[in-house]
Amino acid sequence: MTTGRRSALVVANDTYHDQRLSRLRAPATDAEQLAGVLRNAEIGGFEVEVSLNEPEHVVRRKVSSFFDDRGPDDLLLLHLSCHGVKDEDGRLYFATPDTEIDHLDATSLPADYVNRQMTKSRSRRIVLLLDCCYSGAFARGMMNRGDERMDIMERFDGRGRIVLTASSAMEYSFEGDQLAGQGKPSVFTSALVEGLATGEADRDRDGFVSVDELYDFAFDRVRNVTPSQTPGKWVFDVQGDFYIARSNRPPEPADVLADLRGAISSPFTNVRLGAVEELAALLDDADSDRAAAARMALEDMAEHDTQRVVRGSAERACRPVETSPPPPPAAPEQPTVVPPVPDTPATPAPVPEAAVAREPEREPEREPEREPDREPDREPEHSPRPVAATEPQPPAWMPASASIAAVALLAAIPLPFLAEAPTSWNSFAVVTPFEVALAALALLLAAGRLRRQQLATADAAGLFIVVGVLMSAAGLGLVKFSLEDIGGIGVGLSLLVVCGGVGAVVAGRACSSVSSRDRDLGPVEPVWLVSAMAGAGLATVALFIPYDGFSSYWTEVEEGASAEYIFEPAAAVGCLAFGTLFLSSRRRFATAVLISAGVLTALHYVGVVIAAWQAIGEEGEVGPAGWVGIAGGLLAAFAAWQVQQSPTRGGAGSGTA
Repeated sequence: MTTGRRSALVVANDTYHDQRLSRLRAPATDAEQLAGVLRNAEIGGFEVEVSLNEPEHVVRRKVSSFFDDRGPDDLLLLHLSCHGVKDEDGRLYFATPDTEIDHLDATSLPADYVNRQMTKSRSRRIVLLLDCCYSGAFARGMMNRGDERMDIMERFDGRGRIVLTASSAMEYSFEGDQLAGQGKPSVFTSALVEGLATGEADRDRDGFVSVDELYDFAFDRVRNVTPSQTPGKWVFDVQGDFYIARSNRPPEPADVLADLRGAISSPFTNVRLGAVEELAALLDDADSDRAAAARMALEDMAEHDTQRVVRGSAERACRPVETSPPPPPAAPEQPTVVPPVPDTPATPAPVPEAAVAREPEREPEREPEREPDREPDREPEHSPRPVAATEPQPPAWMPASASIAAVALLAAIPLPFLAEAPTSWNSFAVVTPFEVALAALALLLAAGRLRRQQLATADAAGLFIVVGVLMSAAGLGLVKFSLEDIGGIGVGLSLLVVCGGVGAVVAGRACSSVSSRDRDLGPVEPVWLVSAMAGAGLATVALFIPYDGFSSYWTEVEEGASAEYIFEPAAAVGCLAFGTLFLSSRRRFATAVLISAGVLTALHYVGVVIAAWQAIGEEGEVGPAGWVGIAGGLLAAFAAWQVQQSPTRGGAGSGTA
């Protein structure tokens, strides 16, 4: 707050001789309470003058004297609580007790006069509070203090001034209930008094109440009480803030950990673990408040964090480091003093034996202690820890979506039993019940482990996407198969399988978007990269060679008879090629894709072998496609598994332990 004088003039009129001006209840109480809070040395510190129900000429002289002989840094506050009246030309007047409606220019305080006095004043820090509006209708529960327009921009413009009004144009300013009884402050003025007296208007808790903060507080209070009333604010060439009062509320202490709050409350476990490390480093901060806040945050995380790994890390960080006491200082060696021998020819006097300097006796040599046989060097064993310590975790809806998708996939299991034999065996060439069951089980297990943070999001993403893509393709094949051989029930169950596959893909894609990239693991061993490519190649070859005595998948597509057989095998080839392509850049994700696709491909071709053996073509004629597909799937899965294990056995690319 500046060093200029602080002066306030509170003008309030609630009694009028002209019967056409209805009486207002609030102004007298308004003036007393507002003057009191402004005059309070611990709040406003203003020199306050009150004009209550004084005639027009007295009010006019006080307004003139109030703005006269002021300095540029003086803060002037003028509060007017009365009727406002417009003449036929639209000029605004403030009514006094002796105002006559027929002679407004001679018996009331013109708004132009007030504006001229503010303009003539040398002060550039003027605040005008208008809780006065136009005379008008009195209705139950409200007093009209507003007419057509307030025209504040035209009436009170100038340099260095702020105008606050009880209501905007075209609105009423409400005063309360009926006229009888004790007077009560108007809603607007009572909000101003409350904000200043309680300090609640100090929105930023810096210890001071500015005009902007006071207006914001009054605006909220007025709107809560009378939603149809909107206070107004106009600012004219103001430099900086106008501080109306000091706040009696203690300033809010600065949050010394503001830069870490986001990490502390992050939904991702690894981010919160990083916050624990930062907080632990602050425990020895030179700022004692910052160090205390860091310890409180760690203790809170150790007690309330939802993940055990974070709670444990925070608890360990809170423990004081135990240091062994320093060894006691060694006692100083006492030098051996030999007394001088007298220089006489006679036989030297016997010297006490204890005083003779002797050569120190040697201690018997000890055999060097044999160190216990050391076991061969081993790599340090890593204690198991949740994957979440190093891998971001997805939102909870992703595992839930995968679980729902798994249940939907089970709709494919009864389809072979709905078709007539031997056609029912042909459904095994589309997808087998045990392949669907394994896919659904894999989704459920992966979703559970992901929810418990025992599975990396990259692994979950690869599994979910592969299962979703292959089961969606199989579901579309089942739709075509059901249309020809089962009927409406089969089509409905097949569409449910398609929905389950799509749901798994959505969950996998979401997991992939939050999973970390593992580009720093080094190159993939060539032997396993070539093996994965060979597996994908065998699965591709299986599409073009016979699966029974005379047909291949490709010839079925050309003939258009049983094209549904190729849907899932073709999707499997795509997944295997995709996983091989990203094996070096996104190893964890790509190996999950290859393992999942390889296992499901092998299981699919087992179904093809069964179908060829039981029903397709000549019974008992099994072509090489099934065996080649099984070999390709298993080879790709095994190669991916070897690549996945390589970082834990000495580094990728070395191939040595």
